[in-house]
Amino acid sequence: MAGDDDDDKTVFGGPVPGGTPFGQRPGPSPKGQQPPASDAWGRPAQKRPGQGASPFDQPQPASASPFGESGPNASPFGGPAQGGQTWLGRPAPPPAPSADPSQIGRAAGPDSRGFFPDIAQPSQQQPAQQAPRIALHEALNVRDLGAASSANPLLASAASLLILLGRLRTGLVELQVAPLMEHVTREIDRFERNALAAGVSPHEALVAKYALSGTADDIVQNLPGSARGDWQQYSMVARFFHKRDSGVGFFQEAEKAMQAPAQQFNLLELMLVCLSLGFEGQFRTAPNGAAELARIRSAIYESLRRVHPRPDEDISVMWGAVIQGRGRRFGAIPIPAVMGISAAAVVAIFAVFATLINRDGAEAAETMRGLHHGVPIIQVDRTAAATAYVAEIPQLDRIRSAFSDEISDGLIKVEAKGDYIAIRVGNLQLFDTGAVEVKPGFAELADRIAEVLNGETGPILVEGHTDNVPMSGRGRFKDNYQLSTARAEGVAAVLEPLLSDSDRVTVEGRGADEPVADNATPEGRSENRRVEIMLAREGTYDSAVSDGEAEVAPEENAETEAQN
Repeated sequence: MAGDDDDDKTVFGGPVPGGTPFGQRPGPSPKGQQPPASDAWGRPAQKRPGQGASPFDQPQPASASPFGESGPNASPFGGPAQGGQTWLGRPAPPPAPSADPSQIGRAAGPDSRGFFPDIAQPSQQQPAQQAPRIALHEALNVRDLGAASSANPLLASAASLLILLGRLRTGLVELQVAPLMEHVTREIDRFERNALAAGVSPHEALVAKYALSGTADDIVQNLPGSARGDWQQYSMVARFFHKRDSGVGFFQEAEKAMQAPAQQFNLLELMLVCLSLGFEGQFRTAPNGAAELARIRSAIYESLRRVHPRPDEDISVMWGAVIQGRGRRFGAIPIPAVMGISAAAVVAIFAVFATLINRDGAEAAETMRGLHHGVPIIQVDRTAAATAYVAEIPQLDRIRSAFSDEISDGLIKVEAKGDYIAIRVGNLQLFDTGAVEVKPGFAELADRIAEVLNGETGPILVEGHTDNVPMSGRGRFKDNYQLSTARAEGVAAVLEPLLSDSDRVTVEGRGADEPVADNATPEGRSENRRVEIMLAREGTYDSAVSDGEAEVAPEENAETEAQN
């Protein structure tokens, strides 16, 4: 039971600032005296007998209380404190019973037991529903947001701690005082270092540290659990400031900051966040404390908005009125979208028509090749018969003899083809499926072919051939002629560096025009896919050379005559 010497102590054991005795109304002001000035909260400020001390050992004016009457023993609403066990430690008298026997909550009848004293009413206990708890280590795992979290350096430095206090305020975190106390201590120290590093003045950082310490104490000490006594004994305010007055000092510092909101904007914003997180201080047990806290928060918020007004709340700054009577195009497609769709449609149409043309062209070429299939060759009679050249030594036999090993191994075939001797190499020796690059394994065979061709004279024609399967037109090559030409160029590129005279080589693609097997079978189509290295037969190119020499001779004679 509290004694008489406890009347001037707070719940933490510290002496309360001077003020009027608890429960006494202040006397009326004499006639003619000016009414007292109002404080920062809009309440009349009255002088107290003793000067209060700031939590940071700075003297405080007599009107520094934000709650109307001076002294914590006075009512925060300007009237005497009502009876009851208040947080200041004064016992409250029990409420007087009402004389009305029909009062709600009293038994009706001759005595307090009512008309049915022998019937015992069984007590119905509702089962308590336990909400799922959050492990403490998960609640402490707060990611550091850094300076990007807020333009206010105090809020940015305290972001991690404020998030943690918000989680603790829910009451769903498992309360373990020892690790929580160590973590909060480190966070408060880190807040002070970060705030000073961000350019905050030392005094403002100290006041902010005091507000955060008081908020942490107020939230943790009012959480459900049996381990709160350890925190009350080693609270953050007692640890950092050796005081236990944060329940009152928080609002004193807030009122001092309210006197210059433009200079103390960052500090007031931090205090408003602390109040929003659940700091109540001395108003936690005060009558109508929630309404008083709401009034204080509203006063701080309005002061902040006067310093930094909110931006224009117009939804659209560049809005324009809708002209009535004018047709509106609901669902109109933007012009860029129309252009994109049109371009895609043109590309699709081109691809479709290119595929159809390639397919129909291949079918027409195949039909034309089959028009005179099996018809005997028409003999053309000439007025002057050309003299046929007869080689002394058959060139075909000479080349076959040179490639006897390769022919026996099935690597190449040597055949006469009109005015040429064809050295035929299958695609399996030259290319991978669908490729036009010559296989590396063809290098050794190419050396052997070049060696034989260097021993012969005459132009060399490299012809590419394919089967009759049409190309889709969507790939790199649109038809078989392009594919056969590309493969002939690949073989010629390998042979030219190996020949003594690379100018002898020409390239031509035949497509599927000259099959050597039936394209109706896979084996026939495989044989038709080939490259032929064709050497002009002796006697077929002498006339061209002679004509060239004849054309050069007159020019040489003319030059000689000019010199003479």
